[in-house]
Amino acid sequence: MPTAAEVFDKVRQAGESGDLEAYLELLADDMVMEWVTPYPGFPSRMEGGDRLREFYRGVAGQVRGSRSEFRDVVVHQGADPEVVIAEYTRELANAETGETRSIPYIVVLRVRNGRIVHYRDYFQL
Repeated sequence: MPTAAEVFDKVRQAGESGDLEAYLELLADDMVMEWVTPYPGFPSRMEGGDRLREFYRGVAGQVRGSRSEFRDVVVHQGADPEVVIAEYTRELANAETGETRSIPYIVVLRVRNGRIVHYRDYFQL
């Protein structure tokens, strides 16, 4: 079974390659997602893997054609083996406009049986 840090690395790989389905495969059926920073079009909390998969597929068109790179990644493993905290900067480039944004993130992941059961996302716009 992959560790929480290994699952975060799969999240990173999916984000950089734009492989939405690879990311969605990591979601547990009872997953809870929290976006702590308000973001237009995103709820602050969503529950259920199927609901999250539907949501992400619905917003996928907003990021198609964009490139993403995770930089300065630091993963902290705490005393609880199910939990990791990852800090990174995500470089997002819009392929159509060429506009690039650097967004600092901190995410807290709880992973059980190789699937994400809780994802708390802090980012700064």
